[in-house]
Amino acid sequence: MNFRHAVMPEIKQLSELTAIAFNDYALYQKTIRQTFRHEAAYQQFIQRLHDVHIATNVHQQKVFIVEEKNKILSIVILEADTLPKTTLWQYIKNGGLKMLPYFFHNNLAQFLAVLDEAEKLPQKQSQANWHVNLLAVNPDNQGQHIGSRTLTDFVIPYVKSKGAQSLSLITNTQHNVTFYQKNNFKITDERTLNFKGQQVKNWSLVQMLAD
Repeated sequence: MNFRHAVMPEIKQLSELTAIAFNDYALYQKTIRQTFRHEAAYQQFIQRLHDVHIATNVHQQKVFIVEEKNKILSIVILEADTLPKTTLWQYIKNGGLKMLPYFFHNNLAQFLAVLDEAEKLPQKQSQANWHVNLLAVNPDNQGQHIGSRTLTDFVIPYVKSKGAQSLSLITNTQHNVTFYQKNNFKITDERTLNFKGQQVKNWSLVQMLAD
């Protein structure tokens, strides 16, 4: 397996893989999915959302992939105080204007505010904390321990080499909590996120990294 930065020609492939991997994720299904009348419209939204998110982070060199024999097995987006901060203008440059209708019809601003608050919680650990903004496993390879290997064999050694003392992330399902706990993460916060009367659980987890 090989761990490397994603490059710009891979953006479309990565966003499509991520959209498929997160299609049924509770954070989307229990919140903003409820604002769409038709499944096709929701699917288009999810794809566009990940198009912009992946493109913006690839340009900032914060997207990493694990690959084997030229096949992408997993995708990771990392954040840290030492990495570039993402601005609204960068989202706009990378296709953000196509998300504009969703602000008027699907309460996208409220949804993004919920996401932002959830993501910020575990990042308050310390300046030496790195944060996993996204971890997506290729659906073709789920159930093969790719997620665990991505973290233990690649992400953790990489962030430690950059001076990280801890690694944080959030998740919204009990199944994922159990997965991360098996990979030595500990729960630091548990709360309920609210979106237009809908609720979804949110867990913040952190792993302290030994020297």
